[in-house]
Order: sequence, then C-alpha cells, then structure tokens
Amino acid sequence: MKISFQKKPGHPTEKIEFFWSMKIETRSPVMITDHFIPELFYDFFMVKKGSIRCVDKQRGTEFVLPSESLRMLYTRPITLALSTPLVLFGARLSLEFAESFWGEIEANQFIDQTWAGKEADDLDSFAEQVRDHIRLNQKKKYPYPMFSEPLQESDWLVNFSPRHKRRLYAETFGLSRKELLNIYNVHSFLEQTCDFGARAPRILHHLNPDVYYDQPHLNRSFKKMTGFSPVEYFEASSILQDNLMSASYNEIPR
Repeated sequence: MKISFQKKPGHPTEKIEFFWSMKIETRSPVMITDHFIPELFYDFFMVKKGSIRCVDKQRGTEFVLPSESLRMLYTRPITLALSTPLVLFGARLSLEFAESFWGEIEANQFIDQTWAGKEADDLDSFAEQVRDHIRLNQKKKYPYPMFSEPLQESDWLVNFSPRHKRRLYAETFGLSRKELLNIYNVHSFLEQTCDFGARAPRILHHLNPDVYYDQPHLNRSFKKMTGFSPVEYFEASSILQDNLMSASYNEIPR
C-alpha cells in the first residue's frame, strides 16, 4: 500500500487553514477503517477516485459520502471506511468559517455541496476553485468576530445576555459553548507530547488540573467523545485524520 499526503497553504480571508490531497494506492481494492473524532474544524471533501462510507454508530446510520461534501462539527466519533484506490482532495476550514457560511448549520452530519468540478484534477486547480466559491458565496453574519482567540469570547460577544449568546452559538455552530469547550479540551490534551508507547504510560503527568481534575475524569470525558480511552486511541489506526491533525497541530498558530 502506498500513501501520499500533500498540503497547500490556505487563505485567512476565506477562513481556509490549508488545502490537502491524499492518495492511497493498492495492488487490489481494499477497505481501510479510519477513526474520526470530533475537531473544531470544518472539512470540505472531494472524492475524486474510490469511495468513502461514513458509519455513525451512535446514531445507527451508514451512508456513502457524495463526490463533494462538507463535514460539519461533530460531538461524537464516526468511522470512515476508505475504499481504494482512493484519490481525495480537501480543504480544512477554521471554526470562524461558520460565521460567514451561507448555508444552514447543523452539527453531526455531512452536507452535500458543490464547490469544485470535474476539472479539479490536481491540488492547485482544486484549491483555486474552492477559494473562488467561498469568496463568491460567503456572507458575514455579524459585525464583529465572535472570538478574539480560540474560544475566547470577543468584546462584542461577551456583552450579550447568556440567553442571547446561547442562541448565537446554536445558530452559528449548531453546538453550545460547553460542547465546543469539551472538544477543545480533548485536543488540548492530545497536543501535548505524551509517551503512550510505554507499557504503563503515566497520563496523569499530562493532565491540566483546571480541565481534568484526575485521570478517571479524563478517561470518562475522552471516551465519551472519542469512543476510546487515551491509550486505546493512540493504538488505533487513522490514516486520514492523523495526517489532518498533524498538519493542524504543527502548522496552525495557537
């Protein structure tokens, strides 16, 4: 099996973190299981060759992704079954993208979109078409950004009543602030350098006591969101999300 992953810088104005492509070549068709956990990013997928089946075990649903789709924010894990040979293009979009998205926001789903076309034969042409589509369709919903830093409410947002803020969060992201923070906290933990290859990893040494007061608290929160304990997660295989998370953690300033 031959796997290649390529990325290209995004565009801050359109809230595009980066563009990417992934190719998986195999001698004969195979199906690869990819575990996908919640993240504070939106992902636009274009399946150029092969297919991807999405399995949502908690909801009990299973479907094949359309040729072009937008992954909304998820609060639970999903499984992606990648059928090879696979050629996949994508764009990773920031959380702030939702503040200018022109369509309906609903969490825990992929929505059918058409941002590129058949002529998108390489990453450069795909990136150009996606950027043009976003630039032509984006609609600024509010006069000021909702956040000044990651999940740090801006001076504009902080002055609203709790009830009004709940409505803004639901309308913009499809999730509550608490749900966003839960996702953020899990990834803050994952970003730390932990030696999970040890026979008895001391996860407790990597806990932020302001977020997780002890290891059982971390384990419960982590498993509820990812379906795995921290050690199980690092032992699980995930080709696509591992590449996306690596690019996000290493390339995006925080």
